[in-house]
Amino acid sequence: MAQLGSFGAAAREAAGPAAERDTFEFCGQQFEVQGQIPPMLMLQLGAAASGKIEETEGMAALWEAMRCSLTAPERVEDGQTVSVDASEFQRFYKLAVANFADLPELIRLAMALFEAQAGRPTAQRPDSPAGSLPTSTSSSGSLSTHPGLAHLRPVSEVLAG
Repeated sequence: MAQLGSFGAAAREAAGPAAERDTFEFCGQQFEVQGQIPPMLMLQLGAAASGKIEETEGMAALWEAMRCSLTAPERVEDGQTVSVDASEFQRFYKLAVANFADLPELIRLAMALFEAQAGRPTAQRPDSPAGSLPTSTSSSGSLSTHPGLAHLRPVSEVLAG
């Protein structure tokens, strides 16, 4: 058998407190993205969208994406260990339950969180011209899509069923 290599050795470091964080509004309240979504959840969602695993497992991936995004991981600041802080997720959860947030809206939010982390926009930027982007005849590459995401379906297709 062949040795296929070593994987997972370099864990991504979480952005420190000085890093600019993504935000979103939900039910009239502002939320700040606190943590990173594990890439394995993106694979789980893709498997659910393609019918390779049960839909409930895809929903679990969406839940975990929100939980991971809104939970500040344990980190070291000024030489001191700061514990995990799930207060932003707990606030989000309570607000979603109290407002009977509908499933399509929660899915849209989870997909936006996935795409923000992956650097793949959910829609064309408002200041971009409508239509396809001009390219030269020699252009053969895609628009900076991460190679691991190149085969994923657009969010609009996933939400449309």
